[in-house]
Amino acid sequence: MASITLYIGNHNYSSWSLRPWILLRHLGIDFDEVLIPLDQPETRARILAVNPAGKLPLLRHGALDVWESLAICEYACELAGAGLPHDAAARAVARSMAATDASQSWKRTGTAPSCHGSSRRLQRSVP
Repeated sequence: MASITLYIGNHNYSSWSLRPWILLRHLGIDFDEVLIPLDQPETRARILAVNPAGKLPLLRHGALDVWESLAICEYACELAGAGLPHDAAARAVARSMAATDASQSWKRTGTAPSCHGSSRRLQRSVP
């Protein structure tokens, strides 16, 4: 398998970066971590140097670049063959809950989401 590199912001400032970092570790996927501190004058230039979209986190797997934490998490689950339900209907519900929780939290607060509410609802609703 081609090497995997995860470009992230500070763990304590960027829950978006922390989400795929935790999942990659949980799934046992070997990866290199490149931390780009978010509170430095050169932060924006360093992010743009690795991702022209200007976003972190970014997962680089060979020639493939994947950004947005949910997309990275789904890709990691596909690589590992684990992490998402095997049943298509349950997987669709899990994806819906993750996307809804992320978008609704952002709309309400302008900050990173809390997954606690969705995970409780998901546990009750997955077939």
